[in-house]
Amino acid sequence: MTVVSQKTILRDVEHILGSGNGTLEFAVRGEEDYYTWNGVEDADWDVEDIERVENVEEDRFIMYPTGETFTCEIDASENEFNHGPVHCYCE
Repeated sequence: MTVVSQKTILRDVEHILGSGNGTLEFAVRGEEDYYTWNGVEDADWDVEDIERVENVEEDRFIMYPTGETFTCEIDASENEFNHGPVHCYCE
């Protein structure tokens, strides 16, 4: 797992795992581990172009893109307690 702790752009994101505590995990094509963004519960994030959302567990869900992959622009300044913004979309 790679923790996103600075401003980052991820391309080729196949799906995004989210949780009620504000954590987002990005599955990038061709990579084994997720990129993890540790936000707070009321963090500023939005994901456009979602084809479907599936529940994984009680407070976890997975978002799939309408296109092949998402591009995600992520603002982070620390390993934890980030406020965003995070913006994901299909190109």
